[in-house]
Amino acid sequence: MERSKLGVFATIAVFIQYFINAMVVKSLGILLVSMMNEFEAETWVVGTVFSLVECGKDIFGPLAAPIGRKFGARAVVMVAGGMIGLGFILTSRASNVLQMALPLILLIALGQCLANVLTRSSLGEHFDVKDFALASGVARIGSSLSLVCLPPLVQLFLNTYGWRGAMLLVGSIGTHLTVSGALLKPVPKWSEARVGYQSLPDSSRHQPRPVHKPDKHTDCTLTSFRSFLEKSWGALDISLMKSLTFWEITLIVVTTRISQSVWYIYFVPRVVAIGFSNEEAAGMVSVAAVFQLVTFTLGGIALYKEKMTSSSAMMVSVGLVAVSFLIDPWVTSWWSVSANAALFVSSMGMVFTMVDFMVKELLGVDKMADAFGWMGFLSGLIRPLAGFIPGWIYDHTGSYDTAFVILGVIQITALIPLLIKRLKNMWPLNAN
Repeated sequence: MERSKLGVFATIAVFIQYFINAMVVKSLGILLVSMMNEFEAETWVVGTVFSLVECGKDIFGPLAAPIGRKFGARAVVMVAGGMIGLGFILTSRASNVLQMALPLILLIALGQCLANVLTRSSLGEHFDVKDFALASGVARIGSSLSLVCLPPLVQLFLNTYGWRGAMLLVGSIGTHLTVSGALLKPVPKWSEARVGYQSLPDSSRHQPRPVHKPDKHTDCTLTSFRSFLEKSWGALDISLMKSLTFWEITLIVVTTRISQSVWYIYFVPRVVAIGFSNEEAAGMVSVAAVFQLVTFTLGGIALYKEKMTSSSAMMVSVGLVAVSFLIDPWVTSWWSVSANAALFVSSMGMVFTMVDFMVKELLGVDKMADAFGWMGFLSGLIRPLAGFIPGWIYDHTGSYDTAFVILGVIQITALIPLLIKRLKNMWPLNAN
């Protein structure tokens, strides 16, 4: 009973985390044009800075798991909420692009990273694979509700108080991430395991330590430094790099996160560029989010009832993400743009739901935090291109069409490992 209650709290914590995460990235997209005009910067410059926020959230990923093990997920996520609030406050005072970029990357991105990795891995500790699929689907509804509620609200903030006032108000909402951290409590077995793990270094005090002899002070320093590096390297758990399954999932994560960043940053500017207002663009996002909410609910239930396999659902979802970008140049009316946006956010959301499910199912709960961190890190190495390339193409061609088609082609490459595995599984049957 106690475990069930903690699982519910963890689900609510992840729900809040997703709500705030979607709010942050979509708010930056809405504020992009106003900030670009005030700083007299080109589109690709501000777009690259915003993509670096997502990039920073990814790059810091491998640090989240060891920090969470050291200080506890609960405390770290609560501190992350304060970092996000402070980051928005400092950004609202910026007078140039550099002053805008530093708090966005060093505070907001790091805070998002810690909260995202630790809340998701904590959720996995409270449920078995089947129940985790349902809990993860329910938690991801938070991002859908954020996209329904926040774009019109942020647009209202922008029209009423300007982008600086909007930053302050968005930051005040972001500090509620501390509530997400407060809801996280480890299950009893996990607490006992951590205590046992932390007690191991104490036993080393009883072992001979010749390096501490007075005449070996230099050797002692070098040995201590070497020991520190070894422990730090071990805490990052690079053994995941040897797993083919890890790389198959990582390819999907990298390509989809690039697509996600481009859509969050450039959807509103792209819609404005073809003749719609900011208010109409915000309404399109809200319509799309409603469809995403339904998709999360139905997808989680389907996996819970085992109506489909995770690999099949992943292949369909990745394919639909690619289609949404490939058809974008021919989507120009209000209804078609809204429908395509709904297709993208729904399929993209299902991809990330499947990622969480497949990591727990195929890699195990003990590897979840490290896997999420490393997948984020590898995504972060590529993600700056999501802000630079579409913005550069638009500055030189006056259109986002080429950039979106290129993204659709890139997204298709994520299907290759899954198709190869599917064909290998079918080959023995065909051979008979």
